[in-house]
Amino acid sequence: MNIKIGLLFSLTGTTALTERGQCDAAKFAIEEYNNKQHKVEAIVRDICSDPAKSAEEAEALAKEGVKIFIGCYTSACRKAVLPVLEKYDCLLVYPTLYEGRECHPNVFYTGEVPNQQIHTLLNYLTHRFGKRIYCVGTDYIYPRETNQQVKTYLKERNGSVIGEQYVPFGHQNFYDILEDIMLKQPDAIFLTLVGQSIIPFYRTYHRMKLQPEKIPIFSPITKETEIAAMGAEFGAGHYSSASYFQSLHNPYNTKFVNELHRYIGSNQVISSVMFNTYLGTGMIIESIIETNSLDHRTIFYQLSGKELETACGTLFVEEDHRHLSRPVKIGKALPDGQFEVVWDSQQNIPPKPFKEKSKEPPHLNEITLEAWGQISEEALLVMSEDNHILYMTKKAEELTRLQEGQALTPEMLQNMHDSFEVNHYGAKHQQMLLLKPKISTFPSGAFYCFDRIRTKNYEYQLELEVARLASQSSANVLILGETGTGKEVVAQSIHNQSERRDGPFIAVNTGLLPRELIASELFGFTEGAFTGAKKGGAIGKFEAANNGTLFLDEIGDMPLELQVVLLRAIESKKIMRLGENQERKVNVRIIAATHRNLQEEIAYKGSFRADLFYRLNVLSITIPPLSERPEDIEHLCQEFLNEFHQTHGEGPNKISNEALQLFIQYHWPGNIRELRNVLERAFLLSGREKSHIQAKHLPRALKGHYQRKSNPTESLKEMERKMLEQVLRKTETITDASKALGIARSTLYRKLKEFQITR
Repeated sequence: MNIKIGLLFSLTGTTALTERGQCDAAKFAIEEYNNKQHKVEAIVRDICSDPAKSAEEAEALAKEGVKIFIGCYTSACRKAVLPVLEKYDCLLVYPTLYEGRECHPNVFYTGEVPNQQIHTLLNYLTHRFGKRIYCVGTDYIYPRETNQQVKTYLKERNGSVIGEQYVPFGHQNFYDILEDIMLKQPDAIFLTLVGQSIIPFYRTYHRMKLQPEKIPIFSPITKETEIAAMGAEFGAGHYSSASYFQSLHNPYNTKFVNELHRYIGSNQVISSVMFNTYLGTGMIIESIIETNSLDHRTIFYQLSGKELETACGTLFVEEDHRHLSRPVKIGKALPDGQFEVVWDSQQNIPPKPFKEKSKEPPHLNEITLEAWGQISEEALLVMSEDNHILYMTKKAEELTRLQEGQALTPEMLQNMHDSFEVNHYGAKHQQMLLLKPKISTFPSGAFYCFDRIRTKNYEYQLELEVARLASQSSANVLILGETGTGKEVVAQSIHNQSERRDGPFIAVNTGLLPRELIASELFGFTEGAFTGAKKGGAIGKFEAANNGTLFLDEIGDMPLELQVVLLRAIESKKIMRLGENQERKVNVRIIAATHRNLQEEIAYKGSFRADLFYRLNVLSITIPPLSERPEDIEHLCQEFLNEFHQTHGEGPNKISNEALQLFIQYHWPGNIRELRNVLERAFLLSGREKSHIQAKHLPRALKGHYQRKSNPTESLKEMERKMLEQVLRKTETITDASKALGIARSTLYRKLKEFQITR
C-alpha cells in the first residue's frame, strides 16, 4: 500500500523555531516504517506560520489525493485547515497542546488539553508561589482562550489575574510589559507567547534583573527547543509542563533519544511537541497498515481504546477516538537547558477538552443548544430558572455587556426587553432568549459629524476624534478596516479638514496596480525609461500630490522590494523618476490604508517591513465594520437614496420598516459598499412599481439570512426530533449516536421513545 502523508509545518515564519523540530520528528517516524519495508511518502509543505497558507497548501495536496496530514502548530492554522479536511474527507494529526473546546471528527489530537497541562501547572504554581498572576501571550486563539480558563481557575481559588497583555506574532520589545510586571509584583508570570517572541521576552526579563526565585515564569509552551534558541542561561529556573521531557530516565526514552539523535544530530534538543508529533505519526501509520485503509473513520475505530507504552509512560486512546489519556509532569529548567521533573501526576489524566472549570457547570441540554444554534448565528442567551446566565454567544456578550454566571435582576430583564426584540423559548429548567436589535434601540439624538461623515456609533466616534486630530497635524496616518468600510472617505475627510485642503488629493490603490508599474505610477518616468514609456515621460502620483495629500490604499499588498523605495521617499521627502538621476523634492502628506493586519504581515514571512509600518502608523484609525454599526444603517440608506435620486431621477424616497429591520439584522460582509449596491438594486426595482422599498425588493440572500437554516416558527420539540433523526442517519449504532450528541445512551433511548423514533 502506497501511503502519502502531507507534513504541514512552518519551516519559515515566526513559529519555525518550534515547527522545524516537529517536522524532523514526523519524518523520522516515517523513515522508521520505510525501513520496515513499508512505502510511506512524506510530502513537506512550508505553511510559513500563516493560516491562509496552511489552508492553501492542504487543499493543493488534498486535490492530489493526500488523505493524511500532520502538523499545523498554531490553533489559527489548525482551524484554517478544518474546512479542507471536511471538503476532501481527510485526517489531520494535530500534535500540539491546544486550548480545548474542540473535538473535530477529522482530527486526531496527540497534544495535551488544558485540564492535563494548564490546570496542573496552575495548581503547582498557586500552592508554591501564590495566587496573583500576570498573563502575557501572543494575540490569537490559544493564548486568549487559555487565559480565560486561567482566570476562571484562579477565581475559584480566590486568586486573580492582576495584569493581562497580548502582543502580535513576532513582537520583540517587552521592556514596557516587564516594567509593569516589576511595578505590580505578581507571584508569577503565566506566559503563552509562541514563536520568535519567546526569545526576547526571556532575555529582557534576564537583563532587567528579574529573578525566577521571586517572580518565576510558568509557560506551557517554552520547552527544550525554545530554551536552546534563547540560550540556556535565560531559561534556567523557570517552569513548564508536559507529558514528555527529554531528560526522562527510562529505557523507552533512552532508545527514542538515541535513535532520533542519530537521525537529526546529537546537538539537537528534543521537546514534547516533537515527541507528540513522532507519537501521532507512528500511531496513524500503524493503524493504516493494520486496517489497510486511509479512511479516518476506520482509523479512529481501530485506535479507540488502544494502550501504548511510550517514553513518557502508558498512554491510552480515549473512547472518543480523538484525544489521549496521559501522565503529566512539571519541569524546572536547568542551566544546561534540560528540565528537572519537580512534580509527576504518577497516573494518567483523562483528557477533558471541554472542561473549563474544576467544578462541574450546570448541565445544559446539548441537543437543545445545538438545535437553537441552527436558528441564529446572532445573540443567543440561556438562563436558568433563577435567571442566572448559563450560556451566551459572543454576539450576545457584545450587545448586552453581560457575562456567563451573572444573575439578572427584574430591572435588567426589563431593560433588555426595552432595548431588544426578545424572542422567548422555553426548555426544561432553562429559558432561551434570542435578541435582535430594535430600530428604536438606536438613539435619535444629534450625530457626530466629521466633514461629510456622520455616525451615531460610539466606537466610530472615538476613531473620528483621532481623524479630527490628524486633520490638524501633518503626521502620517494609517487607516485600518475591512474592505468596503469607507477608508477612502475618511482619508478624503482628513484632507478636506486640513491645511492642505486647497491642494490636490490623489488616491492610488497599490493593490490594483501591476507589480511592474507601481514604481512608475508612484514616482513617474522619463521618456525611454522602459519599453512603451510615454513620449516626454510623465509625473508620478507623488509629484501630482505635491502640497496636498497622497492616499495609498491597500498598502499591505505592495511588493516588499518597493516598500524600501517608498520608505526612502517618505523619510527624505524626495523622489526620483524612473530613468533619471535627479532627485525632486515633494511636499506630500501620506495617508495609507489596508484591510490587512500589518503587524501579522510583519511576522508572517516578513511580508511587510516593520520600519515602513512604524513610519506610516503615526496616527492609526480603525473603522468598525458595518455589522458593528447598526445604528448608522438608517441614515446611510437615506443618504444613498438621495444620491440615487440625483443619479437615476425619480424613485422611492423611503424604506419600509420591515426592509429596514432586515438591513439592521444582516451581517454585511461587504460593509457599506455592499449596502450601497443592495440599496441601488432595490431602488431600481421599486422605482418601476412606484412604491417604497420593501422586503420583496431585497436580494434572496438578505431576506433569508435568519431563515436559511430552519423555519423559525418550528417548535423546539420538532427541531429536537429532526436533529435526532439526522444524527441517527449519520451513525451506525446507538452508542455512536449518543457520543455524537454528547448524551448518555439511556437519555437517547428515552428521547427515541418520547418521539416514537425507531432505529
